[in-house]
Amino acid sequence: MGLASTMGCGASPEQPHLEARTREQTPIAVCTQKLSPLRGGRGKAVVRTLEPDQWAEIAFPGFNADKGLNPTDVDCTGHYAFANESLRGGISEKGWPRKLDVEEVDVRSGPNGLRTLWYRVLKFENGDEGGPILLARAVDDRAEIYAIGSFRGPAKSQITPVRLGDDNLVVAEAKRCPDPDDCRKQAHMFLARRGRLIEAAKVDIERVQVLPSVTERGLYARYQLRTDVSYKPNGIQLLEQVKVSIIHYEDPNRDSDRALRKVEFSRFLKVERDALFSSNDPLWERVVGQD
Repeated sequence: MGLASTMGCGASPEQPHLEARTREQTPIAVCTQKLSPLRGGRGKAVVRTLEPDQWAEIAFPGFNADKGLNPTDVDCTGHYAFANESLRGGISEKGWPRKLDVEEVDVRSGPNGLRTLWYRVLKFENGDEGGPILLARAVDDRAEIYAIGSFRGPAKSQITPVRLGDDNLVVAEAKRCPDPDDCRKQAHMFLARRGRLIEAAKVDIERVQVLPSVTERGLYARYQLRTDVSYKPNGIQLLEQVKVSIIHYEDPNRDSDRALRKVEFSRFLKVERDALFSSNDPLWERVVGQD
């Protein structure tokens, strides 16, 4: 099944639309475009869906759907779409210019009709994919983009809009597991600021690591982290839990394959200007290596 059908892209004006809440719930648009009016308006603001190339035409003024994207495209905030540090080393396997393929555009919906779009047009040696990300919404006869940034990560990364009090956050969750005993899932949190998506914090959601035990010489300890994330009007609540255990060892004379302890801790991320500041250090950094 294609992305357009699973994510709801490209719906025609005749299809049902979501009712939008008041415009005060969304940030100030930095790029806008007039849309054809809806037929049979019901007097209420409704959220509309657009194709990825329609959003690209708004985000990148030089974009042409017939020709596609170019490496020197400038977005509607005046920044180069692909010339930034996070996308360094990425290549377009289809060359340039390149037409958009809906299978390479990840679209996800959030509160109040907000949407994120991730254009995964660049490939990296380690298997990552990357490209521009948009925070946008189409309501009634107007399409609006609120912030533009970029992201690089595994193809299955999930990028979603989140409401955070008066702020709108874009959260990109990426999981890398080179080995079952070396696995990490992180949430990259972007704040919308002055038309840009600025990475304000990076949080470990899941993590596993095996290290030589400090207390049990010759044995190994497994550390496992799980983080529950709650978005509050004034910030982000993180409930972190780390489980520590001694992994199985073949020698029956060694007391292995047993749990050692479980540690829990709560900390808070608060928005301060262009960053998210933590009330304390991450639990992982304070527990790992201590058994």
